Amino acid sequence: MPQALPVIQAVAGVASVVGTVVSINQQKKAAAAQRRQQQLQTQRSQRQAIREAQIRRAQAQSQAQALGATGGSALGGGLASLSSQLGGSIGFAGQMSGLSDRISIASQRAETSGAVAGLGLTAFSSLGGFDMLNEKLGG
Repeated sequence: MPQALPVIQAVAGVASVVGTVVSINQQKKAAAAQRRQQQLQTQRSQRQAIREAQIRRAQAQSQAQALGATGGSALGGGLASLSSQLGGSIGFAGQMSGLSDRISIASQRAETSGAVAGLGLTAFSSLGGFDMLNEKLGG
């Protein structure tokens, strides 16, 4: 059995490397899918904000027309305010999407670094770990 130990350690090391590589690739795919999901959510939110602004604009114009105040500055100011609010909503959604993207990328890098560190620890352990160091250093 002692002769089989190096073979077992080598097989375990290879399995660990393969598992880590597969894990890293899957993490990258998951992060890409998450970024795409966030982009789609942002686009949906922006379209919803545009729809709501169009509805409010139409309601304001309809009310002004019913009151006979279609040429007044109050209507113009109100419509300009709606446009400003829409721009703010779209800008905020874009900023949030960008931050979510950064968070996803940082999380992916952290997970990848952890996987690589785990791989290094596995390789170190399969080569004898601290016992081997102790022998080499004369401890």
